Amino acid sequence: MSVKFVKILVANRGEIACRVFRTAARLGHSTVAVFTPADRGALHTRSADVAVAIESYLDADEILRAASRVQAEAIHPGYGFLSENPDFAQAVLDAGLIWIGPTPDSIRAMALKVEAKNLAEKAGVPMLTSGTDVFPVLVKASAGGGGKGMRRVDRPEDLDEAVAAAKREAASAFGDDTVFIERYLESARHVEVQVFGDTHGNVVHLFERECSIQRRHQKVVEESPSPGVTPALRDQMTAAAVSLAAEIGYVGAGTVEFMVAGDEFFFLEMNTRLQVEHPVTEAITGRDLVEWQIRVAEGEALPATQEQIAAAGHAIEVRLYAEDPANGYLPNTGTLRIFDVEPADGVRVDTGFVAGDVVTANYDPMLAKVIVHAPTRDEAATRLAAYLRRAGIEGVVTNKDSLAAVLSEPDFLAGRTTTDYLDTHEAVLTPVQDRVRHALAVLAARDQDGPVAPAGWRNVAAVPEWLQLTIAGAPITLRWMREREGLRVQTVDGDPLLGEATDLGLARLTATSVDLDGVLTPVAVVGQDHGVVTVDGLTLAFEVLPRFDENAHSAEGGGPTTPVPGTVTDVRVGEGDEVTAGQIIVVLEAMKMEHTITADADGVVTAVHVRAGQAVDAHQVVVSIEEV
Repeated sequence: MSVKFVKILVANRGEIACRVFRTAARLGHSTVAVFTPADRGALHTRSADVAVAIESYLDADEILRAASRVQAEAIHPGYGFLSENPDFAQAVLDAGLIWIGPTPDSIRAMALKVEAKNLAEKAGVPMLTSGTDVFPVLVKASAGGGGKGMRRVDRPEDLDEAVAAAKREAASAFGDDTVFIERYLESARHVEVQVFGDTHGNVVHLFERECSIQRRHQKVVEESPSPGVTPALRDQMTAAAVSLAAEIGYVGAGTVEFMVAGDEFFFLEMNTRLQVEHPVTEAITGRDLVEWQIRVAEGEALPATQEQIAAAGHAIEVRLYAEDPANGYLPNTGTLRIFDVEPADGVRVDTGFVAGDVVTANYDPMLAKVIVHAPTRDEAATRLAAYLRRAGIEGVVTNKDSLAAVLSEPDFLAGRTTTDYLDTHEAVLTPVQDRVRHALAVLAARDQDGPVAPAGWRNVAAVPEWLQLTIAGAPITLRWMREREGLRVQTVDGDPLLGEATDLGLARLTATSVDLDGVLTPVAVVGQDHGVVTVDGLTLAFEVLPRFDENAHSAEGGGPTTPVPGTVTDVRVGEGDEVTAGQIIVVLEAMKMEHTITADADGVVTAVHVRAGQAVDAHQVVVSIEEV
């Protein structure tokens, strides 16, 4: 039955909302955004024809009321949040609206992972074993994906803590704390098949995507076709995916995910929504998957048969995050002073940000997806790496240079990509080795009228000055002497005044530039004692170390601190408790991910400075510990 509609509400935020708006507008639909207080000025809020304020993207009733207020006729869920919630899909239909997605029954069948595995097995799809008989295992959220609510566990004694953490994260991200446990395959590929169904009984595939390069079980590089899938294996996997979709009468866009080891593949899950990485499929097939979603929701047959769907060239997508790869991928917040990430010839950019926007701790730290389509894989990787290196971003630390390093790394270029790639290629996490200019930029920003100012003429001997700091987690000590023309700069190994020094030359520093021995480089610094510093387009985190070796647990209030802004979800110690180094004392949620804060020494808790539910800033002391 054909049902036409005009006004579409997107129950989501950021780049996926903007992406749906573009196709909807091209097809002649009017668009509605919803936004929370944190997103009042966000790009997606400004990109729709009308925007409605809500309190939470997880509040189904609020979203339905928003649709009613503006007479929206259809709801597109995007991905994440409520996109795989069958009760929300049913509520949309019960309200007389069109749901741009699969049926609630299909969502429910695949959301209940044990049932999903049974259905997949019935459809003839190879399965991984479940349970905790053999380690490592993976604890996974039943209601969603994106790396949230997921923990790898290598030892039985760590299982309870991992399950508890995964349940908290899943509840926060998806409103459902159900988790399950399955066998974890090491050094395997993560390959998924894009499927599409309609209400006329047609089901097709649009080939595969490889998503093996991940951190914290969340994909960061995706490509199609997979460099590790042979034509014969591709035929088997796509047939299995289509069989499963047909088994449940699937309608709309879906993805069947597999683990691939050699020439074997095993069912992981089916995501009943559009995937973050769908642009690589669009690139190689020339098909707009959001347009397909809308047309199928209106009752049309699929726009193409299986025989009409062909793949051409190679596409690679990277996810650009506000995070620090050199520091455990800690998310980073701040204002995007410069965000020069624009589409170019052969380069697609999907983003929910523009320069001047603030990256907060409220949501996922993804800034953009950058996609390149080229005739060959090598050409796509080369062009994408070059684009990332040229992209200008200031104000937050990002993973762009780490991504560029991955795309240029020999194993990646040879197609040797497995899910443990980033664990076994740590060099790509810190591709920059020379941090001297970053340190000099911090020095200049700290005191333009003090130690960096030229000395002028003085009838006294010059006195060495020094500064200790970390750049991207790596310590560096600067020592300098003031001269008439600038600073004579050294790096020092060991004691700032007595350690072995390496001469760097004459430096002339301003708030916006570093001139070291005649080589002038633009710089930008945000923060004083800690923040981010950008030199020649590369933004790194910095922290100035105390000038004297003070007791970190002194009565002045030192102790373990928060790594990022966020909300305290659990405090596990009280005043007077004995703690050991490495013991978890506080759990913090930031950008929908959990971060544990541990004691850095054996001792006794003398004070607790935070409580569950409290919003905290970065570098805030959570407890005071007296060492014993």
